[in-house]
Amino acid sequence: MKRASIYTSEHAELVLLLKDLRLKAGLSQAEVAETLERPQTYVSAVEVGQRGVDLLQVRELSAVYGVSLPTFVELFEERLKSQESSRRPPRRRRRT
Repeated sequence: MKRASIYTSEHAELVLLLKDLRLKAGLSQAEVAETLERPQTYVSAVEVGQRGVDLLQVRELSAVYGVSLPTFVELFEERLKSQESSRRPPRRRRRT
Protein backbone atom coordinates (compact mmCIF):
# COMPACT_ATOMS: atom_id res chain seq x y z
CA MET A 1 0.00 0.00 0.00
CA LYS A 2 1.32 3.43 -0.95
CA ARG A 3 2.07 5.83 1.90
CA ALA A 4 0.01 9.02 1.93
CA SER A 5 2.03 12.17 1.32
CA ILE A 6 0.90 13.76 4.60
CA TYR A 7 3.08 11.24 6.42
CA THR A 8 6.32 12.26 4.68
CA SER A 9 9.10 14.52 5.86
CA GLU A 10 8.46 16.66 2.78
CA HIS A 11 4.91 17.32 3.93
CA ALA A 12 6.19 18.22 7.41
CA GLU A 13 8.50 20.80 5.79
CA LEU A 14 5.66 22.14 3.64
CA VAL A 15 3.29 22.80 6.52
CA LEU A 16 6.07 24.20 8.68
CA LEU A 17 7.00 26.65 5.93
CA LEU A 18 3.36 27.69 5.51
CA LYS A 19 3.05 28.34 9.25
CA ASP A 20 6.35 30.25 9.38
CA LEU A 21 5.27 32.45 6.46
CA ARG A 22 1.95 33.18 8.15
CA LEU A 23 3.71 34.19 11.34
CA LYS A 24 6.24 36.29 9.42
CA ALA A 25 3.33 38.06 7.71
CA GLY A 26 1.90 38.81 11.16
CA LEU A 27 -1.37 37.04 10.48
CA SER A 28 -3.45 34.86 12.75
CA GLN A 29 -5.09 31.68 11.53
CA ALA A 30 -8.43 33.44 11.83
CA GLU A 31 -7.28 36.32 9.62
CA VAL A 32 -6.03 33.93 6.95
CA ALA A 33 -9.24 31.93 7.12
CA GLU A 34 -11.32 35.08 6.73
CA THR A 35 -9.31 36.13 3.68
CA LEU A 36 -9.76 32.68 2.13
CA GLU A 37 -13.43 32.53 3.17
CA ARG A 38 -12.82 29.25 4.98
CA PRO A 39 -13.13 28.25 8.63
CA GLN A 40 -10.16 28.77 10.94
CA THR A 41 -10.07 25.01 11.45
CA TYR A 42 -9.02 24.63 7.78
CA VAL A 43 -5.86 26.69 8.36
CA SER A 44 -5.18 24.85 11.61
CA ALA A 45 -5.58 21.43 9.96
CA VAL A 46 -3.15 22.44 7.22
CA GLU A 47 -0.58 23.74 9.70
CA VAL A 48 -0.59 20.67 11.93
CA GLY A 49 -0.38 18.34 8.97
CA GLN A 50 -3.83 16.78 9.27
CA ARG A 51 -4.88 18.04 5.86
CA GLY A 52 -3.03 17.75 2.59
CA VAL A 53 -2.84 20.72 0.27
CA ASP A 54 -2.64 20.81 -3.50
CA LEU A 55 -0.71 23.25 -5.67
CA LEU A 56 -3.64 25.64 -6.01
CA GLN A 57 -4.11 25.79 -2.24
CA VAL A 58 -0.38 26.40 -1.70
CA ARG A 59 -0.54 29.18 -4.29
CA GLU A 60 -3.54 30.71 -2.55
CA LEU A 61 -1.95 30.54 0.91
CA SER A 62 1.40 31.90 -0.24
CA ALA A 63 -0.35 34.83 -1.94
CA VAL A 64 -2.10 35.67 1.33
CA TYR A 65 1.34 35.66 2.98
CA GLY A 66 2.75 38.00 0.32
CA VAL A 67 4.99 35.40 -1.32
CA SER A 68 4.88 34.49 -5.02
CA LEU A 69 4.58 30.82 -5.93
CA PRO A 70 8.09 30.70 -7.50
CA THR A 71 9.55 32.23 -4.33
CA PHE A 72 7.59 29.76 -2.21
CA VAL A 73 8.99 26.86 -4.22
CA GLU A 74 12.55 28.18 -3.76
CA LEU A 75 12.00 28.50 -0.01
CA PHE A 76 10.50 25.02 0.11
CA GLU A 77 13.45 23.49 -1.74
CA GLU A 78 15.87 25.22 0.66
CA ARG A 79 13.89 23.80 3.58
CA LEU A 80 14.05 20.30 2.15
CA LYS A 81 17.83 20.55 1.92
CA SER A 82 18.15 21.71 5.53
CA GLN A 83 15.25 19.64 6.99
CA GLU A 84 14.08 22.45 9.28
CA SER A 85 11.41 20.26 10.88
CA SER A 86 13.99 17.84 12.24
CA ARG A 87 15.53 20.66 14.29
CA ARG A 88 12.28 21.60 16.00
CA PRO A 89 10.83 19.90 19.04
CA PRO A 90 7.64 17.89 18.45
CA ARG A 91 4.32 19.53 19.19
CA ARG A 92 2.72 18.63 22.49
CA ARG A 93 -0.63 16.98 22.16
CA ARG A 94 -3.49 18.31 24.21
CA ARG A 95 -5.19 15.89 26.50
CA THR A 96 -8.92 15.64 26.09
